[in-house]
Amino acid sequence: MNERFVLLPLLLHLLLCQQTTSAELNITEPRSHQGILRNMSLTQDDADFDVKNGIIDSETPPHTLLAALYKQSFAYYTFRVRLPSTLETIANSLAKDKDELLTVHGADVTSDIEQTVNEIRELRLNILQNGNLLPFTDNGSDTAVWNAFLEQLPQQQRTYFRACWLYAECYMYRKVSSIFLTSKYLASYDYFSKQKQTAAQLSLDAMLAVARGTRSSESNAATFQQLLKLNLWGNRCDLSITSGKQIKPTGDALDLVKELDDNLLVDNTNAIWQSLHSANGEGIVEIICDNAGYELYTDLILAEYIIDKGLAKKVRFNVKAIPWFISDVMSHDYHWTLQFLADQADPLLSELGKKLKRLTDEGKFELAPLEHFWTSPYEFYRMAEVNAPLYERLSQAQLVIFKGDLNYRKLLGDYSWNDTESFDTCLRGFKPSNLCTLRTIKADLVCGLPQGLSQQLFAKNKEWMLTGEYGLIQFASK
Repeated sequence: MNERFVLLPLLLHLLLCQQTTSAELNITEPRSHQGILRNMSLTQDDADFDVKNGIIDSETPPHTLLAALYKQSFAYYTFRVRLPSTLETIANSLAKDKDELLTVHGADVTSDIEQTVNEIRELRLNILQNGNLLPFTDNGSDTAVWNAFLEQLPQQQRTYFRACWLYAECYMYRKVSSIFLTSKYLASYDYFSKQKQTAAQLSLDAMLAVARGTRSSESNAATFQQLLKLNLWGNRCDLSITSGKQIKPTGDALDLVKELDDNLLVDNTNAIWQSLHSANGEGIVEIICDNAGYELYTDLILAEYIIDKGLAKKVRFNVKAIPWFISDVMSHDYHWTLQFLADQADPLLSELGKKLKRLTDEGKFELAPLEHFWTSPYEFYRMAEVNAPLYERLSQAQLVIFKGDLNYRKLLGDYSWNDTESFDTCLRGFKPSNLCTLRTIKADLVCGLPQGLSQQLFAKNKEWMLTGEYGLIQFASK
């Protein structure tokens, strides 16, 4: 593979992400979180809220569950600013799409839209008031699992700011789904669909550059490792984290990419290559997907390489059963992306789209059966107990690839490990098979770093763990 073409798409993607405006993606959240923790005093009612709810003005203590209880944590900012902003965006988008929904469902949908908007805004207010995590009353197939989980939480931890961050944030997205599920006309409506499709459309230049650079690639460790890194940095533009405008990078493309390579804090790409290359090529690779748009595209490019080079007989994509964290892949996003590529006027992208559809039709690419475990509050170390059939399926894979920040949080359990703690230790026994994680760092937890590295990064930027500028590719063998 031509190295310049492998690296150039990454530059193009970063330029794309950094130039995309909040108006284009219809999200109001800031692009970078640098300075956010210093500036939270700008919220006038913080002091009263903090006193009323027992907020502790400190960072999350070591070896403690992450929670919005700690004012100097990203979790606190998430529930005071990010999630209320996300909910207001959902409400506004639904009102904006009213005419389109009227065309599909008729005039009767009007009351559904109004009721849903009201309930979304009530949820927003409930979060801002540190409301309770109440049982679900909808008829979702995962309702009983969620309610059983909530029931076993200690009573004092059943509020947004007292619960573990992972539990409370997942609860909010499941609560939004519940509001739509109880609607007569909007139960199957993906309220994040337009944002995801817009993100893909804005990525066309980067997609084309990647396609040009990967049509005649070699089967070797170096090429595979480059594709893993491309796939890692494809996670950098996560709509649940960011969408604002950034300063355009300048300078030589290869110099910039080299600088980004320096931002890869743990690089286990060679071990991942060996886990596939040393096998017989008859295994399955499971990808636990994260974002739609450009990241899904890079997932597909990596999967294409795995199949074409005989590293596995099948790549299985695990997607979300409900709209999740704004940009997460659902089954219709997968099929939409293949058709989107096939419909492009550029013959290279069109042929690639048709090839990916053919690989899907032949069963070499496969959408996994929908699993609500991926949208549950459970950490992955509890999978064998909570969902034994899923654990058994993953145990039959040659490699399981976990994508993105939320999957990383579930691997580690939203727990403030020491940053030098080994990845194996933090998995707490979760090893169904060989597994790896490709994660750009957007939350204040990490493990497996060399001694002293985090101190160096904190000295440069105290919020380095929130910006998405740094990445990890970590591996654990079965």
